[in-house]
This record gives sequence, C-alpha cells and structure tokens, in this order.
Amino acid sequence: MIQLFIDWLVNIITVLGYSGVFLAVFIESFFAPIPSEIILPFSGFVASMGEMSIYIVIFVATVAAYLGSLPFYIIGRWGEKYFRNFLDRYGKYLFIEESDVQWTFMLFEKYGTRFVLLGRLIPIVRTLISFPAGVAKMPFLKFSIYTLVGSLIWNTILSYTGFVLGDNWKSVGVWVSKYENVILFFIIFLILLYIGRGIFKRVRKGK
Repeated sequence: MIQLFIDWLVNIITVLGYSGVFLAVFIESFFAPIPSEIILPFSGFVASMGEMSIYIVIFVATVAAYLGSLPFYIIGRWGEKYFRNFLDRYGKYLFIEESDVQWTFMLFEKYGTRFVLLGRLIPIVRTLISFPAGVAKMPFLKFSIYTLVGSLIWNTILSYTGFVLGDNWKSVGVWVSKYENVILFFIIFLILLYIGRGIFKRVRKGK
C-alpha cells in the first residue's frame, strides 16, 4: 500500500510539475513512511530533462517541507499531554513508532534546539523533530529559521544529486539508507565538536 502511495506521488510530480513537488514533499514532511530519498532525487531527475528548473524545485521543496513541519510543532506547543493523546490516537495511521519518538526526544534534550537544524538531515528524525521543539516551547522564529535552513540543505543535496545522476536517480535512496548510521554519527560528531569548541573558548576566557 505504501509503495502504491509513493508511486502515486512520483506520478503526481511527473504530471503536475512544481505543484506535484510541493504536494509530495508536504505530505512526506509528516508522513514517515514516504522517503524523501525517493521524492527529491526523482524531482531532480525530472528537472534534468528540462521539465523544471532545479533551483525552483529546491525552493518549492523547502517551502513545502517547512509548512509540513508546522502541524507537529503546533501539536507540541499545545502541551505534552495533548501531544501524547494525539500520538496514541493517530500515530499508528501516520506510521509513527513510539521508539522513534522517544529517540528523537532524547536527541533533542541532549543536543538542544540546534538539533532542529541538524535533525532535518536525518531520516525519520527530520519528520519527528518538530514534536520536541513544540513541547519545549522553542521560539517560533528560531524554529522556522532552523527548519528552513536544514530543509534547504537536505533538499539541495538530494534534488541536485538526482539532477546530476539522471536515469540513475534511484541509487540516491539506496546510498542514504545504507549509510544512514554513518550520517547520524557524523552529525553528532559535528555537534560535539561545536560544543567542545564553545567550552574551550569559555575556559580560555576564564583564564
């Protein structure tokens, strides 16, 4: 069933162009089973055939990803109790696993609000990171900026890779799935490096 839905979205992109990209990415932003590793490279592939501009594809995808992240952020802002009720009632329909939610909350608590930006580069986490941001009452402007920047980076990488690979665009999804843990490790390493740099500067100032 999920594969049929993905195939439908891919067909929508082919038929509707930019509107199809917007719809596909918007749905993908809060419906976990739809992988952006397929939607975005395919959009880039269509752009490579001259049907669309790759720059407009990236812009449309980024706006759609941002708007798609808002429902979960708003639900989180309404409070953890409301969020839990929502998850119990509708989580199964969105294929949201409790373990994935707990993992995302743990990462957010451990690395702070900056993880909203970096979390947009991690499959699954990028879908769920809006929940802890909302529950933590992260300022809306800050949430918006981090979400837009993170989504722009992710959309640019996947869309442009699909644009360059052309007919071989499907290999992008295979690569991302294969190296997902490596990507996560690298991002966490960068976060720790950033934190360590800040601590080192404070210690130097103290001396």
